[in-house]
Amino acid sequence: MESDPVLGQFLNFLARDMEKNPQHLKAISSDLVSHVQSLVGEVDLDLDAPLSEEDE
Repeated sequence: MESDPVLGQFLNFLARDMEKNPQHLKAISSDLVSHVQSLVGEVDLDLDAPLSEEDE
């Protein structure tokens, strides 16, 4: 798999921001986790499946 330079730069930006501003980090609440799971819990997803023309 090839690395994506834009993604790498973005992740570096996030890492630097977290180091400079740790006060901005917050834990995800259990209510939010439950809500997200209720929305996507039954979704079947194959990350290795090719995208359809419609999804590209």
